[in-house]
Amino acid sequence: MKFHLCALVFCIAFLATGCDDDDDGVKQPEIQWKPLGLAGKTVNQMQLHDEEDLYVATTSGLFKGSINSGGGFDPIGFGDKNVQAIEVIGDQHIIASLFDKTGGETPALYVTENDGDSWELVDTDFGGTSPEPVLDFAIRPDDPDTWYATGFGVVAKSENQGATWEPIYGTWGALATGISVVSVHPEAPNAVWAGGQGSIENGFLLRSENETDWDVWDDLVASPTVVKEITFGETADDVYVGFEGALLRTDDGGENWETIIDSDEGKFFFGICLSDGDPSQFYVGGWLKTPDPQSLKLHITYDGGETFEEVTYDTESYGGIWEMVIKSSSTASKDRLFLGLDKGGVYEVIIPAKSLASGGN
Repeated sequence: MKFHLCALVFCIAFLATGCDDDDDGVKQPEIQWKPLGLAGKTVNQMQLHDEEDLYVATTSGLFKGSINSGGGFDPIGFGDKNVQAIEVIGDQHIIASLFDKTGGETPALYVTENDGDSWELVDTDFGGTSPEPVLDFAIRPDDPDTWYATGFGVVAKSENQGATWEPIYGTWGALATGISVVSVHPEAPNAVWAGGQGSIENGFLLRSENETDWDVWDDLVASPTVVKEITFGETADDVYVGFEGALLRTDDGGENWETIIDSDEGKFFFGICLSDGDPSQFYVGGWLKTPDPQSLKLHITYDGGETFEEVTYDTESYGGIWEMVIKSSSTASKDRLFLGLDKGGVYEVIIPAKSLASGGN
């Protein structure tokens, strides 16, 4: 009797172990999810500074927290106002764009040099004779005095801390939904990339290497669509672009484009984060355009985008992702991913490298 009982226990243990593995016997990485705070708030943008301080711009104020403290955020400005965009220029030096979408208050830029202890209104001409909101910022990596910012139909440049702006693409006061994003590759600072949506829900992507002549892609994804994210790979020619409805990639600077995720649901791809530890592993997040609850989902690839696994965290009701930030290292055994949600606050997701989970080095 004892022999039969031991044999039965062994068989059950063997089968249970087999269920945790792939068909090829490789154990899948265990992903950990953790809410960090700001539950119920909608995150517009986040920025990680000095690999520790996480700044979070929301539709109801600006917050700061340490990613090494276990969670929690302190308010550092603007109460219940919509902080549309932020840029951390240096230690304690931050610029913030306020945009009241009801039209009750004039769009404004504020700057702090003491980490939010006090804020100063910037006397600026962004918008020309009629102020318009800044929707996104970028700082030129080789010259922190050169700022780029986007409006409804304009990409503008400032060389005096945002006091005056010169349009380098488009015009002030355009009838358009807005240029959602502007970005500069750290290894190719002459190339300015931007994208958004025009007046007829037409999405477009822009690039210029001299701030005068622009490449325009306006037929990469069928309308209605909009560009929501631009992320650079290992080289200046390796670019990922998140649209409404699709995630695209080019590895030759835009000569050719490949759709690596095509969403039948019309998901807006707001987040793209690449792992430093493994160039074939990266993460994609997005949002379905609805005020209703939706699952918190991540698309993860371990083979450079050839295939994606979709992982879901069902505990969070409002799981639409509006922003993603990563802390990754080429020597780390895991990536720390920070998600800013629509009405769900901020989450941390810890994702091990698949090679390590399967016994690699």
